[in-house]
Amino acid sequence: MIKQMAYRKLAITTLALLIVGLFYLFPNNKQIKYKEIVKYYDENNLKSVYLMDKYNYVSKLKVPIYETDIIEMIKEKLNYLIINNDNKIPNGFRGLIPSNTKILDLKLDNDTLTINFSKEILNVNKSDEEHMIEAIVFTLTEFDKINKVRINVEGKTLTELPISKKKLPELLDRSFGINKIYDFKSLNNLTQTIVYYINKIDDETYYTPVTKINNDDRDKVTLVIEELKSNIIYQTNLSSYLSASASLNKYEIEGDKIILLFNDKIFDSNSKNILEEVEYTISMSLMDNLGVKEVVFRVNDEKNDISVIKTLEN
Repeated sequence: MIKQMAYRKLAITTLALLIVGLFYLFPNNKQIKYKEIVKYYDENNLKSVYLMDKYNYVSKLKVPIYETDIIEMIKEKLNYLIINNDNKIPNGFRGLIPSNTKILDLKLDNDTLTINFSKEILNVNKSDEEHMIEAIVFTLTEFDKINKVRINVEGKTLTELPISKKKLPELLDRSFGINKIYDFKSLNNLTQTIVYYINKIDDETYYTPVTKINNDDRDKVTLVIEELKSNIIYQTNLSSYLSASASLNKYEIEGDKIILLFNDKIFDSNSKNILEEVEYTISMSLMDNLGVKEVVFRVNDEKNDISVIKTLEN
């Protein structure tokens, strides 16, 4: 294992030196972007982080993580979220934790992670403060071993947002929401549902979760499918490739697995395949809302299952 890691790191270093060499040999290539280089990393080392995109949505994307110890992996992930580490992330994205913020301590106890930040984290802009919490919580709860996050500042638990003073729970989880949209007529019977949409920057596709808070009492599965196939997308930069003609005929939940039975309108119009973007927006939405780890797509009750399994980060 150690030898393999060493060889892989040596190969990546050699590739990086080759790219730098080409940079100086061919000055016209000076506009090389990180997103063009990231494709050369070993896909096994790509992990999920949540960063602010240029449309002001906290979005999910993959970045290279090379640490193997979980505490060191957490630190490496959090470093992507710190402003001024932009040389590490794709163009069009930025971190949300104020620059010069230090990670003073990390403690993982059962499924709860306590992070102790330096006081610089309190220098966050008002427009970013809630999104910063969202990015931290969603980035860290991608780990299979972490369900809750406690944020400390210089040893004291952060119980309110630094600028607006909005109250925060002592323990944060994904129920805190992300990119929240409020659309309700009553404070009674409020529900919240996370729906993942597709977005693009420079022809690169990525996924953006939106938490919809309303009085909609439909079950989560029906709500997710109906939201994704709607022709009305309230977020102008977000989209869904699920056809409005697609119909979910029924579904079954078996432990950590959900089986979805669709009509053939779920297929891409040019083939008998389901678009990857359709599979992922539905699967990630249902995994977040139901806690399932596998989503099976079945068309017209035929045994032509397509399965999407949640990638657990350890």
